[in-house]
Amino acid sequence: MTNQHLLTSEQAHALFDILTSHVILTEIESLKHSKTIATFGPPLQPLSTEESPTPLLRILLQSFILDLPGFKNVSSHFWTDSILPLGTSLDDANLSQSYDKGSVGIRRTLSTATASIVESVARGRLGGYPKQSLKQDCSYDRAKPDHVVKAWDDFLQRIIYGDLLDKMFVKAAETDKLSDHEPVVQAAHQYALTIFASLLHHNLIVSPRGQSMISLLNRLHRLTPYFLVKQTLKIGNAASMLNGMTQLLLAKMNLSTLTSWFGGQASDSGMNLLQQIISQVLNAEITELRKRAKQVEQSTESPDKSQLDLLRKYASEPPEKQEKIRNESVSRSVSIATVILGSKTSPSLTQSTHKLALDYVSIQLSIRDREKLIEVICHHSPDLVTNSIRELVTVYDPIIRALHKAVDLASGVTDLQNFLDDLISLSLIDKAKPSQLPTVQDFCRLLEKHQGSSHVFIHQALKNGKELSQWYHEYAYHAVEQYKQIENTDTSTAGHTAAGDLTNCLDDLVSKLSEGQQQKVLEQLDCHVVFLESLARQSKARMDNTIRASLDPQNSNDGVKGSPGMFLLKWQQFIDYTAITPGPGNGPPRSGKSESVVDATAVDIDGEKPATTYRAKAPEQQHLKPPDVNVVIELLEPGFKAEMQRLITVKKGQGT
Repeated sequence: MTNQHLLTSEQAHALFDILTSHVILTEIESLKHSKTIATFGPPLQPLSTEESPTPLLRILLQSFILDLPGFKNVSSHFWTDSILPLGTSLDDANLSQSYDKGSVGIRRTLSTATASIVESVARGRLGGYPKQSLKQDCSYDRAKPDHVVKAWDDFLQRIIYGDLLDKMFVKAAETDKLSDHEPVVQAAHQYALTIFASLLHHNLIVSPRGQSMISLLNRLHRLTPYFLVKQTLKIGNAASMLNGMTQLLLAKMNLSTLTSWFGGQASDSGMNLLQQIISQVLNAEITELRKRAKQVEQSTESPDKSQLDLLRKYASEPPEKQEKIRNESVSRSVSIATVILGSKTSPSLTQSTHKLALDYVSIQLSIRDREKLIEVICHHSPDLVTNSIRELVTVYDPIIRALHKAVDLASGVTDLQNFLDDLISLSLIDKAKPSQLPTVQDFCRLLEKHQGSSHVFIHQALKNGKELSQWYHEYAYHAVEQYKQIENTDTSTAGHTAAGDLTNCLDDLVSKLSEGQQQKVLEQLDCHVVFLESLARQSKARMDNTIRASLDPQNSNDGVKGSPGMFLLKWQQFIDYTAITPGPGNGPPRSGKSESVVDATAVDIDGEKPATTYRAKAPEQQHLKPPDVNVVIELLEPGFKAEMQRLITVKKGQGT
């Protein structure tokens, strides 16, 4: 600890990690409330000057999304007339919570995955990437994990503070061969490929919800009219092609479609092809869920009719009443079904009947979720989804035309179709061979097999689309600028960059606490420092294992040791500590890592359980328990969010 700073570098880094992780997850979860959407601020409310409930998401939106080529040209009406009411409609649908369903839902899985990735982006945007001196023309042995990891760090240094971004654009326009790029690019490419493979493996294989998600993807994939899409993309005239694609995907299939050809007024009723695919998939799932509900109702151990009516009614209760029931379940340490039944709970309710009651609640919630999604996405009037897509097609018209001229889009769709075929084939666990789970290395090999297609696409786009290349080069430069640290001329703080540009701010927040509060905060920060060091060691060990195993095609056992990437470890912790209703035996709320919850999460839509799970294959897999940091959050989150509110109006490079 120095005289200038209350926090050590390690403590500042730990505090930065705690606050960004907590705030990002909280803000993402808050988007399920209509009040958050209604007070989000620009661009949803362009003229709003009130404090935003999600300042960190606002900063990231303004820094990376609103300046995307094409997207930056959308009108304010796109946000106020399409996105705002669409978000409000989804919030008003009151989709179910994992707590009530007794399992970790797909929404929870995806929201926590998003949070684990976005928090890293947020730290880079707020604190910047520390600049270091680099040797040019370093050599990297891609068979050595340490070299691959170092190459990624060197790659980021040269992209952010050097001229590697310009060189990559030039080289990619010259060749589609990865081997023609600089060694640092080749080694960094392997690192990125390994991390992406780990993400796919964790999401589709490790996660108990993985098989449900890959089954959903498979159903959507089979219904996609690839042949018609490819034939339309082969049309030589860009305007005709664009019109054909719009008609294929967005034209409504109703009587007004015919009458409008003869001068009649077009109607907003009916569904377009995209909506028909979504509706068909969700309705098929509703049918399966109703079959399961019928099985519960007909079971000899089922709750009686009056109890089933109460359980069924809960799915449609207003959110305020559901929240009250949920809170009572937590305070009384009883299951959600027990609270719903209330005085109807029979003293003789057996454990098996209690379990069926919980299953019935989960099924009814799942049915209602899908009905509401169909209602909002496919049958809403006005049609917010179709209108949003039409406006995006309009603003992306120059980019689509440039792509059509530069790239063989039909071949690109074929490449995508082939990749999805292989991804689904690899990810669907064969129930006849439950012990043969795909490994991270299998996903690495899958990406290596198909990486050439993306390289060719990028090469064609940059070589043949000069305007396209310029647009995305300018955006890439803008995005990279967001990660530059503001130069610090105060030599007394040299090296104290654990939180980068936000180090002084965090130190000031802690210095304003009382001596007793500071002591508690520092104790929790020290524990979190140890925790982060353990996470880093575990991630490094997994990266070493994955890269070494990838060199041996016969090696298929190392994959059960886990996927590399600290964000995956944190994602798993978000899932593991998700609160879930107590089970049939009542007691305190369970968590996402409880065995009964993992089993319930793995059940597919048709009620089928997988023959095995990743955790069953690798029972030795243990996740580190994060330390208690509640005091840190309670005392410092308000000040941190206040700083985020201030930074909303400060563009990178204008000072902090």
